[in-house]
Amino acid sequence: PLVYLPRGLDNSSGGQVTVPDGRFGPLEGQLLHFTFGMGTHFLVLREKVDGQPQGAVVPLPGEFLSGVHRGRFNPKDGQLYVTGMTGWGTYTAADGCFQRVRYTGAPVQLPTGFHAHENGILLTFSLPLAQGMVDKADRYFAQAWNYRYGPGYGSPELSFRHPGQPGHDALAIRSAHILAGGRTLFLEVPELQPVNQLHLHLRLGEGSPIDLFATVHRMAAPFTGFPGYKPA
Repeated sequence: PLVYLPRGLDNSSGGQVTVPDGRFGPLEGQLLHFTFGMGTHFLVLREKVDGQPQGAVVPLPGEFLSGVHRGRFNPKDGQLYVTGMTGWGTYTAADGCFQRVRYTGAPVQLPTGFHAHENGILLTFSLPLAQGMVDKADRYFAQAWNYRYGPGYGSPELSFRHPGQPGHDALAIRSAHILAGGRTLFLEVPELQPVNQLHLHLRLGEGSPIDLFATVHRMAAPFTGFPGYKPA
């Protein structure tokens, strides 16, 4: 699988669409995913490590009136139009919807890329990061868990440190580094390992925090391009 969507964020599949150009802000070329069950949408970040696809989702702001499952960008105005309906497994209230998501032109700070390393996560953002505020490890939180394959519908969220036991495991973030160019952040997580779900809670400044949910099947070699690197 490319990426597992965590329970509580998505309980049924929806459509996907690629942002075609810059009229929708800084997300040109990025993939958006719609959730019929929750009536919302996500930014999908993708990568490959040694040929293994994996990815992450970032919940986007806003809720739709119905269970959205199709989206298209209008070639005339460059904005996103979605349709929705009710049915099995949706928490939305309306029988149907036809809604527009419009880029206002205001600055948008979102992750636009991620890369899993044996010693942490490398993130790229749409805007420069605030030096002196973002490079503090205590502004971030990381936890991880696994799922169980089986004949039943869904799975409990299971500890990776204690296999078979329900629960999440917190991961210590040793350091945070803004790299050259100001749009790249490396979070040093020495205990990172392959997991079905890695959750990063990111406080980047005065705005709302950003949550990122990644599936880590494989990890690249340790990232060494930050001050004070030491082998784990």
